[in-house]
Amino acid sequence: MKYASSTDGQTDDQSATRLENGVTNDRQTTRRRFLQSTAVTGALAAGFATGATTSAAAETGRGIPTPRLHVEGNLIKDPQGNTVTLRGLNIADPKRLNVTAPARGKAAEHVVDLLTDESQGWYPRVIRVPAQPVDIGEHEPGHTGGPPDPVAFTEAELEEYLETHYDPIIEQLGDLGVYAIVDFHRHWTDNDAEDGWDGMWGDSQDETINEDLQEEVDMFWEIVAPRYADDDHVLYEVYNEPTEPGMWAEVDRQWVRDNWRLWKELAQPWVDTIREHADNIVIVGSPSWSQNPEGYYIEPFEGDNLAYAYHIYSGHVVSQDEAWDEVGIDGMGTDGVYEEVPVFVTEFGWEATHAGATELYGQTSDFADPFFEWLESSDAIHWTAWCADPIWRPVMFTRSFLDEDPTQPDDTDSIGHPYEDEIPVHCEDLPCEWDLLGGDEFAGEYVKAQLEAYRNDGLPGDGGDSDPEPEPIQVGEYTPADTTDDGLHNDFTGDGETTHDDVTAFFENLEDEGIQNNPDAFDFADDEDVGFADVVELLRRV
Repeated sequence: MKYASSTDGQTDDQSATRLENGVTNDRQTTRRRFLQSTAVTGALAAGFATGATTSAAAETGRGIPTPRLHVEGNLIKDPQGNTVTLRGLNIADPKRLNVTAPARGKAAEHVVDLLTDESQGWYPRVIRVPAQPVDIGEHEPGHTGGPPDPVAFTEAELEEYLETHYDPIIEQLGDLGVYAIVDFHRHWTDNDAEDGWDGMWGDSQDETINEDLQEEVDMFWEIVAPRYADDDHVLYEVYNEPTEPGMWAEVDRQWVRDNWRLWKELAQPWVDTIREHADNIVIVGSPSWSQNPEGYYIEPFEGDNLAYAYHIYSGHVVSQDEAWDEVGIDGMGTDGVYEEVPVFVTEFGWEATHAGATELYGQTSDFADPFFEWLESSDAIHWTAWCADPIWRPVMFTRSFLDEDPTQPDDTDSIGHPYEDEIPVHCEDLPCEWDLLGGDEFAGEYVKAQLEAYRNDGLPGDGGDSDPEPEPIQVGEYTPADTTDDGLHNDFTGDGETTHDDVTAFFENLEDEGIQNNPDAFDFADDEDVGFADVVELLRRV
């Protein structure tokens, strides 16, 4: 696969249409809770033994089919109309991974290879790939240097970054049968900055936007959007975390509404730029570090195939209150907006150390179960955990080739200034091993178990036009079939006909879970129930 630096893509109809979608959530809640309480626990107890996947990328034996997805109401659908739910992981910026590989122990391709290795129990269906202006333009990392002034990179720097570091990862994910989120990853702010940019995307007092920032992001998408427009497995996240001015209250406050509309004034042109070139799904963030997807209620962004991002961590008050479904303190909840539009929780995580920010602090025993119960409460919620890395916090791995305490790591958030400092060589023969972290202190084991438990849930079909084949129904020792093409499974014995033996098998297994859990397949009496009347009706058909 070779990516062009610019191509002419198809233009979607840019209608300024308010979405007026009702709730179309078809999730079977009891089944999901069963999965969470049994399969996840089983995966943890079994040390993440490898499970079989029902479908895989044809050549690699990994992954799933990745047909182009679209938004339908509040759900993500494939071309066959299957509801798709994406679950996965974040990695570090590919260039940062490659440049610091001797110290990290893995380059970007090694990380993707590890995270998609089903023989080790990994089943992400989507991986979010940050593209950081810090790394594109080779600036000092944000946690020490603050946000680089926009425009932070040139077109030539972006082209080199994509060709050398980013394209190979997007192609690798496609080959492995994993969806990819192309994430423009700005987020740092510095309110105490005396020189340089303070990270503000706009000024709510004089109602102005940051025009230099608008130019930078528009240039990014003008180059990137057409580059992956024909890649069915690619989704776009337009801007990782708009910082301040934020939306720290309910959406009925006038100043909150004003800030959302100011944000839309800045970001709508980026969405339009993407739509000029590509119809891939676009994920839209929000002020306050993408903690306010309910801005949708104020005024939706214009365009088709749009979803909204939500970022939340264990240390936030809304997490401590388990109020993700509500407005929450400072407006940090979702206010149930996923009932109207798809929501991608593209960042969340936890670690019980003091190596990261206080917002990241949390324990598996307190945060994980209730949060994942919320994540799995709706087909409209998709997620990518942060971060499958030993450096970017909260971490999921530790570098086992170092004598390093992950609660007091040698490197926090970065390995010095990767574009000016000498990179230490801790791993001379790449790749080196990473150990997955878990227990009560880290998220890695728990997240991996979730991915394994839901590996066959919410999958797309093969991308064809035909309806997907239904899975066979097991009833005791029988696998009944529908030989009359009416949706009713009449042939228990497999002889292609309806006989007295089929009636006997039906009667003897009437209470079997295979029958009781699939009433539509055995409702011969057409009374919306399965019972003796259906046995009598099947007998009548002999």
